[in-house]
Amino acid sequence: MSEMPDYAVILTAIVILVGVIGVLNAFRRVRVNGWERTAVYVDGVFDRLLEPGIHRLWKGRGRLMLVPISLDQQVRSIRADVLSSERMPLRLTASVLFRIENAELSLREPVEPRLDLAVQSALIRLAGETPLDALLAHAPETTDILTAHVGDTVGAARIERVEIAAVTLPPEIRRLLSDVERARLDGLAALERARSEQAALRALANAARLLK
Repeated sequence: MSEMPDYAVILTAIVILVGVIGVLNAFRRVRVNGWERTAVYVDGVFDRLLEPGIHRLWKGRGRLMLVPISLDQQVRSIRADVLSSERMPLRLTASVLFRIENAELSLREPVEPRLDLAVQSALIRLAGETPLDALLAHAPETTDILTAHVGDTVGAARIERVEIAAVTLPPEIRRLLSDVERARLDGLAALERARSEQAALRALANAARLLK
């Protein structure tokens, strides 16, 4: 009879252990790093935004979906077909350095489409104000002008830097510039040959005078 209480204690411990395991399994453990936020969706509906730290989410509410949002620096490449101040067609590619400043707003208004539109508009405006040679040379002042045209913030993103990464001319314009450069080099070569011939003629003339 004295062994009965021991069985009761063991049974109670097992019940408690099973209960604790059941409670733990009913929650999902989520870790959010300091450089991010995590959006929680329940059955496809936004529920809340998790700050950095350890969180436990009850699984019984419905199907959970977690969407991490990085607050680190990000780089995006954006292209636009533009006309220079001389009405020369070309394509500009800009590199944008930005951070998401408002994580919850970025869920309602995705950053990428707004950023693309703002930077493309700024590239078109910059090209219309800038000579082609300055764009091709990646003049330093174009970075400041482009960044000013985009602004400090676009939706949920804070803009840190915008600069022109590439300038692409249409194939026919590239061929034309290549022909012009080839003609320039041919002209320089012809000029050098003419100078050499004149120097040779002068040397022959000097030699003839000495022979007399």
